[in-house]
Amino acid sequence: MAKTTAPAKPAKKTVEPTPCFCGCGKDSKGLFAPGHDAKMCSELVKAVAAKKLTKAQALAKAGKASDALKNKLTTMLANADKRFKEKGDRAVARAQAKAARAAARSGDEKVSG
Repeated sequence: MAKTTAPAKPAKKTVEPTPCFCGCGKDSKGLFAPGHDAKMCSELVKAVAAKKLTKAQALAKAGKASDALKNKLTTMLANADKRFKEKGDRAVARAQAKAARAAARSGDEKVSG
């Protein structure tokens, strides 16, 4: 019996590394280095919260990212709005409680003085 030889496997394509899209400067085989898609989303949400970017600008910066990543960013921005509003409400409540305690202390001092 004659031996049959297996067909030659095609050579693997070598992917030229490209700079990570998040701006960190690391080389990646895809658009982002591992984990840097989430890192970019977080940075954009922080920039919107600090009023350095608008939501539209943040979504524009996500430019050539996948639709799934843009959807993730949109969700993160919506959740951040709610979270920062709640955080602001808690800060106002703490400030009011602190002012009430200070007023109560100053009232005690006037009575005893």
